[in-house]
Amino acid sequence: MVKRPSQNARHFRVGQTTWPLGQRTYIMGILNVTPDSFSDSGRYTAPDIAVAQAEKLFADGADIVDIGGESTRPGYVPVTLDEEWDRLRPVLTACARKGIGPISVDTQKAEIARRALDEGTSVINDVSGLADPQMAKVLQASLCGYVLMYHPQGAVGETVSIEGMYRWLKTRLSQLSQAGVEVERVLIDPGLGFAYGVEANWAVIAELPALLGLGAGLLVGPSRKRFLAMVSTQPASERDAATAAISALLATQGVDVVRVHHVAMVKEAVAVADRLVEAAHRG
Repeated sequence: MVKRPSQNARHFRVGQTTWPLGQRTYIMGILNVTPDSFSDSGRYTAPDIAVAQAEKLFADGADIVDIGGESTRPGYVPVTLDEEWDRLRPVLTACARKGIGPISVDTQKAEIARRALDEGTSVINDVSGLADPQMAKVLQASLCGYVLMYHPQGAVGETVSIEGMYRWLKTRLSQLSQAGVEVERVLIDPGLGFAYGVEANWAVIAELPALLGLGAGLLVGPSRKRFLAMVSTQPASERDAATAAISALLATQGVDVVRVHHVAMVKEAVAVADRLVEAAHRG
C-alpha cells in the first residue's frame, strides 16, 4: 500500500482550477457517444440522452466526465474528423450552455482537441500518446489538462516492462515540457487494454507505484475491460463489481484518478480505499 505524502504534494491543473493529488482518488466518468462502444452499445448517441447521462454521472459523484466520439475498442475502425466532431459538437455545446462540467474529450486528433477546447473542454484525453504531431501545439495554446497514455505506435507484444513504460512516458513528458506544457497539466495513463496482452494488465497494475516517480498525476482506466473477464463471468456491460474492486485496489497504490462507467459504485469503493490509506499514513 502506497502512503500518500503529507507535504510537497503533486497537483493537476484542470483549466482554471487545481486538483490536489495524493489526498483522495478522483473519478472520471465515461460517456461514449459512439454507435459501437464495447460496453454501452450506442446507448448515448442521441445528444439529449448524452447530456442527461453527463448530468447523472456528475450527480453520482464524478469529478469530471470524459466524452468520446470515436470508439477505441479492440479492432475499431477509425472515423473521419468530421464524423467524430458531428458526434461531439452538439453534446459539448449543450453541456457548456447548461454549465455541466468539467468535461474531458477523448480524442487522438489535434484538430478535434482544438475545437473541443474552444467549446469549453477542460481536459484532452489522448489514447494515442501524442501520435498526432500537432497535439502538443494545441495544448501549448491552452490551459487545459492532458491525459498522456502509454501507447507506443507499431506492433506491440504480449508483455511489457514497467521500466520500458517509465522511459517511454518520461520521453513524452519531456516533449510536452519543451512545448510549454508543464507536468502539473498532465496525467499519465499506463494504457490498460491497449498496448499489451490481457495477462500483462495484471503485472502492470502490480507495479504501478513505480510510475509515481515521473511527477505527473496517475490515471488508470480499468472499467469493464477484457482483463477483468479473467475474474468475472459477467458480459462487458455488467463488469461493474469487478471494476469497483480493482478501482479500490488501484486507489491503495497511489492512483490519482480512475476512469469508469459506473460512477456511483466506484465512488463508494474508492472512498473505502482512501480511508484505509489515510489510516495507514497516520499510523
